[in-house]
Amino acid sequence: MSDTSASTASQTLRVQAGDVHLQVHVDGNDGPWVILAHALGANLTLWDDTARHLAARYRVLRFDLRGHGGSDAPVGAYTMARLADDVVALMDALEIGQAHFCGVSVGGMVAQTLGVRYPERLLSLTLVDTNHHTPLDAHAMWATRIGQVEAHGMGGTVASTLERWLTAPFRERHADVVGKIREMLLTTPVQGYVGVVQAIEAFDLQDAISRIHCPALVVVGDKDEGSPVSMAQSIAQKIHGAKLEVLPDAAHLSFIEQPERFLAIFDAFLGHAACGGQCDIP
Repeated sequence: MSDTSASTASQTLRVQAGDVHLQVHVDGNDGPWVILAHALGANLTLWDDTARHLAARYRVLRFDLRGHGGSDAPVGAYTMARLADDVVALMDALEIGQAHFCGVSVGGMVAQTLGVRYPERLLSLTLVDTNHHTPLDAHAMWATRIGQVEAHGMGGTVASTLERWLTAPFRERHADVVGKIREMLLTTPVQGYVGVVQAIEAFDLQDAISRIHCPALVVVGDKDEGSPVSMAQSIAQKIHGAKLEVLPDAAHLSFIEQPERFLAIFDAFLGHAACGGQCDIP
């Protein structure tokens, strides 16, 4: 692994995971593994600041979902089970026995699927601005979005996505962040976007997540309309012992809008989960 500084290793790799090659980035020299999964239409750089913060104490693995970023984008419908299987294939390829896993939006759906399918591989789960199922009344919206991107490319989705993901005051103050996320959306392969949307459409773990028993943290922005506080409350209620945190003045990318609050909460949770819940975090 190559060193980008005197103290912290950092490397980008392409790793075979089943039928695809996935692009990953690893930061940090030692400590428990933390795996970070991004939102639909984004890529692993969405977690740049979080990874930088964690790398002194953890080994951090970020990856591009199939169909996104530098990962392969096969044509056809994807499934949430396949996306979770991709994660386990990455862990196997990199000889990661267990990890803390944190996902935002669809990354949180992948996280829940891992919790149900592969509980033995998880040290903890952090679910950020996500849902435990996709309601039937949302299917028409997703079908319309698929039609738009297949006909006109990703450009037509950008403005509405940014409005859902970030509050207006944040967008006005942070043009650089908005520009970075806009570029992620524009460069997402259409077939990859559509494939993951089809996985989202079929997603429903609202009954199954009660089987998750690892330490769990649920985080939500108080102004998130797509994955509202009521959904986060339901997830936290269904997972035994889960901790719920609501971040103020934040929409769907709450960890981007409230980074200091998120990282303080995440640090405390990881520290507590690392000792099996037997220690007290002030």
